[in-house]
Amino acid sequence: MHRIIKSHLESFAKSNGLEQFNESTQFEMFVNYAVMSSKMIGTIEVENITTGEGDDGTDGIGILINEELILSEEDAKSVFSTDKKSHDVEVIFIQSKRSESFDLGDFLKFKESINNFLTSESYNPNDEVQKNYRGIFDVIIENVPKIRNGKPSFTARYATTGLYKKPSEIEAAKNEFIKQLEELGYFDHLDFQFLGRDEITNLWVSTYSGVNSKLSMFSNAPLPSISGIEEAYLAVVKAKDFVNELLTNEDGNLRSHVFEENVRAFLGEENPVNTEISKTIKDPNNSSRFPVLNNGITIVSEDVRVQGSILHLQNFQIVNGCQTSNVLFENSNNLENDLMVNLKVVETSNEDVFSELVRATNSQTKVDETQFLSLRPIVKRIEAYFNTYEGKDGRIYFERRDRQYIGTDIPSIRIFSLNIAAKAVCAMFLERPDLSFRYPKRMYELFTEKLFSEDVKEITYYTACLTLYRLHLLVASADIPQNMRKYKWHLLLIVRNILAGGSVPEINSKKIENYCQNIIDAFAKHGDSVKEPFNKAVEIIQSIDEITDDRLKRQTIMDEMLQKI
Repeated sequence: MHRIIKSHLESFAKSNGLEQFNESTQFEMFVNYAVMSSKMIGTIEVENITTGEGDDGTDGIGILINEELILSEEDAKSVFSTDKKSHDVEVIFIQSKRSESFDLGDFLKFKESINNFLTSESYNPNDEVQKNYRGIFDVIIENVPKIRNGKPSFTARYATTGLYKKPSEIEAAKNEFIKQLEELGYFDHLDFQFLGRDEITNLWVSTYSGVNSKLSMFSNAPLPSISGIEEAYLAVVKAKDFVNELLTNEDGNLRSHVFEENVRAFLGEENPVNTEISKTIKDPNNSSRFPVLNNGITIVSEDVRVQGSILHLQNFQIVNGCQTSNVLFENSNNLENDLMVNLKVVETSNEDVFSELVRATNSQTKVDETQFLSLRPIVKRIEAYFNTYEGKDGRIYFERRDRQYIGTDIPSIRIFSLNIAAKAVCAMFLERPDLSFRYPKRMYELFTEKLFSEDVKEITYYTACLTLYRLHLLVASADIPQNMRKYKWHLLLIVRNILAGGSVPEINSKKIENYCQNIIDAFAKHGDSVKEPFNKAVEIIQSIDEITDDRLKRQTIMDEMLQKI
């Protein structure tokens, strides 16, 4: 393996607690993580997209709906149960090889694996990840009337540690495969790329480095001093420059993560408002009027600098203007030089001001309150509670906002996103590991108000994440078999029962504080005493026959596990 890639791979494995896996599996996870990070919003649980030893030639697979990873058929059906008829759907296949060569035989095996996934009526792979996503794919095909352009998009990546020099036999095979996919007629857009070490490195580096962009301004005006805001500007820029410099990443795709703090996903060009925006862009008689017909775009950045007519932005978020931005990106080939767009640019390090900006700029139309979870006072208090352990052994971090700790030296294994923390509490204290495992959308439908009630005790989140952290450490050090990561949500519940008893108080009660403290105290110790409850939990998991993904999605197996304590 090339030394540069090997160094990045070792950093990835150590940061994510994956040292126990062999190098081949680590590399598959590494590539899967890097590729999917460029495509989706939110935290990646890499085991959900990485196939096992039983795969038939595909090392990674994922299906995104509106840039969110879907984990079950039921969650896919939940998405399509709404009135929205313009969902963005992308089906992604990945193959990874540590060698420095691109092998025709490996490519053909990858191609056949994808063909079987897409077309076989009796598809029954040995791998649970492939089987799970085939079920999700079937739901997608049944709901194509609710997908933008009537078909999903197709993405495939074949990665090695070498340099891709476009050998004629592999290029011919790729072109033939693309032709077959076009004839199949399942997809609106086809994107197949070979990744060498440079492309893999760029994808990986982008997962932990901030986004720095500069943009030429046609005109700008600084706003007067505003409380809580370091700098603010009103600017007019060329729409073409805005798309190329701020919205487009190195491989020509949309930078999805710059919309992570925008509470509304793209509604598609079929949306009446977006249709009108698109018409204005395409009409040569009206395009120059765009800045007076459109409300513009609000950008928040941690560092804003203006040098002459150049605007410099670091780690920015588009908190309002998601629809306008996406329509401009979709029409990038139709953007004339005289088409301008208005920007409101704000630099602030004040979290309260940031939250107010997100709420205020997204209040024009009704937005589901669950999309404002990171702004709730209880979530801020949970973050503050985690921070009280600063400097103590086993320090872990609560990531209230996506990419909050990007650019720091904090290992990923110590960082828990809002979504992962909620899943941990749901599994451990609400006793629904099945929802955490495969039904996160259902989890939010059922328990949002309970999980994020203003009187919920912050210690429950810390305790659940600390337990998950200890579990990941034990897997990384090989004290627990690496395949136990798959059962982590169920293990949380079992370990809680072993350490504190089966009768759990309500998560907003005074009693839960002492209950949780017993668990925290147990993990404050060192040596075998920390391993003991996990070893007992692993024994319980291993004592149950045939724990398939399908069984883990049911509550009955949880009852069976608890009876064995």
